Amino acid sequence: MIKVKVTVRLIEYDELKRKLQPDERIVILSCDSCAKLNDGLGGEQGIKSLADKLLADGFNIVHRELLNVACSPEELKERLNDGEVKKLFEEADVIIPLSCSAGIERVEEAVPKLRILRAMKTLGLGTYSPETGVRLTEPFKGIEIEIDHEDGISLNEAADRLGLYAGSF
Repeated sequence: MIKVKVTVRLIEYDELKRKLQPDERIVILSCDSCAKLNDGLGGEQGIKSLADKLLADGFNIVHRELLNVACSPEELKERLNDGEVKKLFEEADVIIPLSCSAGIERVEEAVPKLRILRAMKTLGLGTYSPETGVRLTEPFKGIEIEIDHEDGISLNEAADRLGLYAGSF
């Protein structure tokens, strides 16, 4: 089993669209670690799923950035210092991070002038295995959810109990 940060979506796709302007230049940034394991919330497939929908709805995706670990300030700083990537971020209006809350905070620190569309919430720590998927075992303080099974509760069950959404857009 792998330890992961258990992360879900705060909003559905239609609400995300309402938070964007048609002329905004959008960067989708994602983690290829925990977020990917959370039913494809992030990772390459999470980026593709969201980008494909936004493009089909006429939005302008200027860059897709996949980080090994989005909550690593060093990795983010290294990517933002790459000339071409730096230019794409400078030309953007909004970033949609598909990552845990710590990854979102690193993005906010690294590019404070850009609007960050917060669409994710990290519920706590858990485990991942190919057989069981992600299971929430240790909710963070302030996450009012009861763990009533020895091996935690599923990502879908945690999201449902909190009125949130599991998986990718």
